[in-house]
Amino acid sequence: MDHQQVQQDLAIIKDMIEKTKKETADSGYFFIGLGLLSILCVIVISFLEYKSMEHLVVPMFLVMFFASGAIGYFTVNRREQKDKVKSYPKTICYSVWFACSVPVVITGFLLPMLKVIPYSLVPVLTTLILGIGVFATGVIFESRYIYWSSAFWWGGAVAIALVPGYGRAFIMVGILLFGWVLPGIILNRQYKKYGAR
Repeated sequence: MDHQQVQQDLAIIKDMIEKTKKETADSGYFFIGLGLLSILCVIVISFLEYKSMEHLVVPMFLVMFFASGAIGYFTVNRREQKDKVKSYPKTICYSVWFACSVPVVITGFLLPMLKVIPYSLVPVLTTLILGIGVFATGVIFESRYIYWSSAFWWGGAVAIALVPGYGRAFIMVGILLFGWVLPGIILNRQYKKYGAR
């Protein structure tokens, strides 16, 4: 095999890598949108608790649930319908997030309503579950910045368990900024570099 043939083979391999990066790039808008929505939800819930209006907390969770579904539809489903190539990493990532969202809904709504767990445990347990989703996303998209940001979720779960009262809200906002919005921004930069070409 001569030098020219080696160069051609390397060019083909490089082109395949670039094509794969383009097809697997995710816009990150789902993470950014859901992260900002969650931050707003934490602030509103803290305000409701401060004003002794706890009876509105569950309706607020329901509003967030449906709003997050709308964000998922506009940032993921509509884009998937436009894309000609449905990549395996994206399919796996969305499946992981569906698998994480089911226990979050069960832990956040069903178990407390059935009085299996107290509402005070909901932030701790859901934060642990969402950390798994962030970690898996980083592994799927081969981004060490994203899977290391799962440490904010798991460390935050411990902090929430130890810190009483309104301090939990500040911890949760920090978790959402560094553990969800930041990964979304990282994915968006990768998307602009590869996927938006």
